[in-house]
Amino acid sequence: MKMEVENSFVLVVLLFAALATGGLMVNWIGLGRAMSRLSVSAYVEFHQHTNHTFDPYMPIVIVGALAGGIALAVRYGIHSISGQLAAAGAVCYALVLIITLPTNLRINHQIESGDIQNPPREWAQTRARWLRGHVIRTLFSVPAFAVYVLAAMSNVSR
Repeated sequence: MKMEVENSFVLVVLLFAALATGGLMVNWIGLGRAMSRLSVSAYVEFHQHTNHTFDPYMPIVIVGALAGGIALAVRYGIHSISGQLAAAGAVCYALVLIITLPTNLRINHQIESGDIQNPPREWAQTRARWLRGHVIRTLFSVPAFAVYVLAAMSNVSR
């Protein structure tokens, strides 16, 4: 029974991490590239709509992935390979948050209150800053998910 609970917990952590990383990847590879081809007004309107779907969802899965990684590191033991991998992944998800809060989330709030028909003059620089922050946080998220998988796999072989 104890092993089943632990395995279920690991699966939940991996699910949160997969959803966090997947959401970031979809936004970068799918939406971000398409949005960069839109007119200013269409971009602002579309970004406002995506804020309504991503902003409630992403904090839950990113914080869940971070907290889950910390819990796995503690559970596996920080001196074990599995624990160190989980801790490394948690650090990467913490970096995702550290990048998100002052850049992407702040810009999302600016865009949310923006006028679709009369966007600010510096919209191109703002969009570029948002995309730069998003790419960097996504690039931290991918290895975070990978090391969580490696942590789980290396713990199974013990």
